[in-house]
Amino acid sequence: MQAESRIINDGYLAIKEGRIAAITDDQRKLPAEFSGKVIVETEGTIYPGLIDLHNHFVYNVLPLWVVPKRYDNRSQWPSHPEYRAGVSKPIKQALAKFSVSAKALVRYVEAKALLSGTTTGQGMRTQVNGGSRLFRGALRFAEQPENESLPPARSMVPDLVVTGATAAERISNFREALNDESGGVYFYHLSEGIDESARRHFSNLKINDLINDKLVGIHSLGLQETDLNHLQQKGAKVVWSPFSNQLLYGKTIDLRALKASGLLFSLGCDWSPTGSKNILQELKVAWFANQQQGEVFSNYELVCAASSNAAAVTGWGAHLGTLEAGKLADILVIKGNEDDAYMQLIKAAEPEVELVIIDGIARYGNLDFMKRLRVDTAHPIEELTIGNRQKGFYLYRENSMINDIGFNTATQTLTEIMRDLPGFLNRMEQEKATLLDLGVDTQEEFTLELDNEFEIESDVFQEYEHPDEAELLADPPMVDAIELDTHTVSGNDYWERIEAQQNISAELKNWLKSCYQH
Repeated sequence: MQAESRIINDGYLAIKEGRIAAITDDQRKLPAEFSGKVIVETEGTIYPGLIDLHNHFVYNVLPLWVVPKRYDNRSQWPSHPEYRAGVSKPIKQALAKFSVSAKALVRYVEAKALLSGTTTGQGMRTQVNGGSRLFRGALRFAEQPENESLPPARSMVPDLVVTGATAAERISNFREALNDESGGVYFYHLSEGIDESARRHFSNLKINDLINDKLVGIHSLGLQETDLNHLQQKGAKVVWSPFSNQLLYGKTIDLRALKASGLLFSLGCDWSPTGSKNILQELKVAWFANQQQGEVFSNYELVCAASSNAAAVTGWGAHLGTLEAGKLADILVIKGNEDDAYMQLIKAAEPEVELVIIDGIARYGNLDFMKRLRVDTAHPIEELTIGNRQKGFYLYRENSMINDIGFNTATQTLTEIMRDLPGFLNRMEQEKATLLDLGVDTQEEFTLELDNEFEIESDVFQEYEHPDEAELLADPPMVDAIELDTHTVSGNDYWERIEAQQNISAELKNWLKSCYQH
């Protein structure tokens, strides 16, 4: 991924102490210290690990929501009764609130990302004994990369509104976070929507001089060509989420304007309720959108958006995103060796993911590979089947609070809880009441922060365009049951939900089916 032509047709990659030690096209050229070491013949194509720079991971246990109509901006759809009852409340009122469900949720969504080749994600924060901190597991996270060479990112989900009694304070806080010298880039949901209301949030940043080389504008859907040019001139970047854009708003970013601006961009799934299940699926949607707009970007450039360019967006390009000696060993292997290595990755489905390595540790892959690369005999590899292929997880992480929960246990726990949400809440309330009677502290050990659940402050309420008043004031009850989203792009009624989407084309639906239904 250093250049489109830099492909080694028959190569060897050596790993030492979490970093790539050597890459060569001849085994005899490997450093002498690797003589006699384990060699895994993958018979596949080796890529840098995939980087997903926009995801609300906590919600990725939920199935795809059938979006009821086309929306103009992000302030509208969260008030829809179906969304509140079936997306927001199951997480907010149940799954995120209790340790037993929160731990299972974190394990499940992490594993779900790993089995698609994701090695770095953006966004999952936990509450541990009442204190806020980022989840520590097998995945690398942009906000807590667990490596002193990688500056940690920060993020803000709610729109910055520059009117109202607390406007000066909000602007000051945004500026302070953006320019914080102790951190890296600043992810901000920028102009998510297609109307002037969405674009106004970009104008607010521009007027208040809040755009610089640390700003990463997630979505940026409402921006015009001149706006994209301004971002590029200031050194800012964007994250493109084409499936979520189309599912909610019926269109995605103007790729010709994006290309002309020279703006650095990466890909992000957003979340399973209105986006892709994983970064492999998002690559397929990106490819289709690119075709529809005239093949603006090459296949290589699209893969860059999930690897080398994504690393550059976070400021990590010196350590991740390409396969080079000295870089961190975050690696993906896809089954087979096709002539177009970039299209091979774009078309790949989860069964073709043969190996995922993070920091030199094999975390997921072909069961035989996982057994051969096993270095920790104290913690077993967890077996599973994807398609008809035997795979394995190694999810143990020192000092992680979820080491006692495997993928299969998490799946079973969530399936049972989500089958009867009111029953689960009743059990939790009864357990708390019993503990209180015994004088035991009932504070949950491990819960989840919800970055996509925010309240609009009363002094800026008029800045948002809302649906009708009845919808806004309604308080629908949480659904009684909801199916756990499948860990691959398949199963349950997924394709029926795709067919029912009003805002995406029949051509996109057929393209996605062709990639998975074979």
